[in-house]
Amino acid sequence: MGFKEDMRDLVKNFKLLEREYEQWFSGALMTPPWATQKKCENIVREYSHNPPQNMSEQSIFAMHQAKFATYMEMWNRRMRLKEEGRLPTGREERSKRVRQPTAPPVGGGGAGDDSYRKVFDSYVAAKQNAGEATAKLNYDSFKNALKKQADQLRTQRGIQNVNFGVSVKDGKVSVVARKKKS
Repeated sequence: MGFKEDMRDLVKNFKLLEREYEQWFSGALMTPPWATQKKCENIVREYSHNPPQNMSEQSIFAMHQAKFATYMEMWNRRMRLKEEGRLPTGREERSKRVRQPTAPPVGGGGAGDDSYRKVFDSYVAAKQNAGEATAKLNYDSFKNALKKQADQLRTQRGIQNVNFGVSVKDGKVSVVARKKKS
């Protein structure tokens, strides 16, 4: 193969390597992407030992080599943190981003129905981000469950206005009810 084809393969494999490392760090892949990394290393090693004669090709290779070396340092550091248990898993990172309480007032229809829809949409998005199945979720049954929970809070605890929000804790998605502040 020629230089252009090798650089095209290096770029293609490097993009794949980036995706696979992100999947591995987030827990979607069980093992690090050693095979893809090896493909990239072989191309870099080949052109490091036998650099191109053309100055423009040397420049292009140096750019790709520097990017590969920089990313390898970052991945090695993250891998070390992961092995030491100091790198949060993907679910923990997502749980920090997903906490987005929404506030449907409990009561009649109208604007309240729109608030229930916002909570439902947030709940579905949080479940998808956590990698949980969402195909069987139904808006009407979800809304009825929230209304039933609000009625229970009203009768058992005397709470008249309730806010619902979506919470993710330890990778578990749940809907939480809170007393609405006046």
